[in-house]
Amino acid sequence: MATKDQIKKAILEVAGNPESGAVFNLADKWADAIVGLDASESEGKVVETAKFEKPAKETRITKADETR
Repeated sequence: MATKDQIKKAILEVAGNPESGAVFNLADKWADAIVGLDASESEGKVVETAKFEKPAKETRITKADETR
């Protein structure tokens, strides 16, 4: 797996090497998230700085429990 710096460099190169803007500001967080995907202990969490977790699996009910 690539290092965080290599991933950040690739992100910036694909975006045209911006010196400012949203891509430039978020490149570090994106690189952290990509590195976090490869971590075996993540268990649904992307990285510690992420503000979201993997949603719980939902159970779909296809039949009504009651009869009329």
